[in-house]
Order: sequence, then structure tokens, then C-alpha cells
Amino acid sequence: MDIISLTHDHVALIKAFTDQWIGLNYYSQDELAHYLDQSEGCSLGAFVGDELAAVRISLAPGRWTKEMTVGLTPAKWNVSENSMAYFKSLFVAKKFQADGLGKKLSLRSIELLKQKGAQAVLCHSWLESPNNSSQRYLIKMGFEAVNEFPKFWYPIDYQCTRCAPKRCECTAIEMVKYI
Repeated sequence: MDIISLTHDHVALIKAFTDQWIGLNYYSQDELAHYLDQSEGCSLGAFVGDELAAVRISLAPGRWTKEMTVGLTPAKWNVSENSMAYFKSLFVAKKFQADGLGKKLSLRSIELLKQKGAQAVLCHSWLESPNNSSQRYLIKMGFEAVNEFPKFWYPIDYQCTRCAPKRCECTAIEMVKYI
């Protein structure tokens, strides 16, 4: 298995992967390209041969907070916005789950984010994930809950794997890990 920094050359592959594992049209190719720019090399993909097994999309500190207008509680953070990195998405293909691949991608991404000046990483945990796997995984990684945002993904016009065909009504838990 190879873990590499994702580039614009991977956008179409990431789009197909996220359509399958997050929900159809959660990301556009333009959004993915923009996030890779904001990532500064900290977004990672795990490949088995030519197959994309997992994706960790991470945004470098100081590159994302001005664009996100909901779901943030900076007054509860112990670092400045310019020192906060963001875990945008982590998804592992079903046949590669439960082998620690998500944790491996996240830990490697955190090391890269530290090199960019991050003092903490923020993410939004999917409360309704199967068996609450999202929040359980993040707590094991040292993340702490900050706030809760019902219908966090509702404004995004995509087919949520849980709520479709209705719009997504899932809850996000804002979580932070100090590094």
C-alpha cells in the first residue's frame, strides 16, 4: 500500500471515490481542486496498486476558516483560527475498513499539518455514522467534542448515504485535537 499526497491529477479519481462513499455529488471536481490547493500537500490517499483505498482531505491552518460560515465555535478553541487545521473528510473503501488505514492517514496528515504551523485540528464528526464509528474513531485519536450542529450538511445538494432521497438531516459534532 502506498500513501501519497493528493494532487490535481487525482481530482477525477477522488470525485468518483467520494461519490461512492460519501454520497453522489457531495463534492464537485472544482471544490476538490480548491480543497487540494488549501491542503498544501496535507491531503492524502492510500493506494493498493491503482485502486484508491482511502482518502483523507485536510486543510492547512489559516487557509479555510474565512470560507466556512457555519459549524464553527472559535470562542471555544484554545488556539487562534490561523493555527487551526481542518480535517474535511476521511473515507475508507469498505473492503479496507477496520485495518487502521484511516488512523494511519490521519496521523500522517497531522504530522504534515504540524509542519505547516498547525497547533490543533478541527473536524465535524458524523453523529449518525454506523455504530457512531466517526465519533468513536475521533475520540480514540484524542479529539474532544466542542459543539453540536443539527442538519449541518442540509445546505449541500447531494444524496446522503443515510437520508437520500431526502436532503441530509444528519448532525455534525464539532471536534478538536490539540497537537
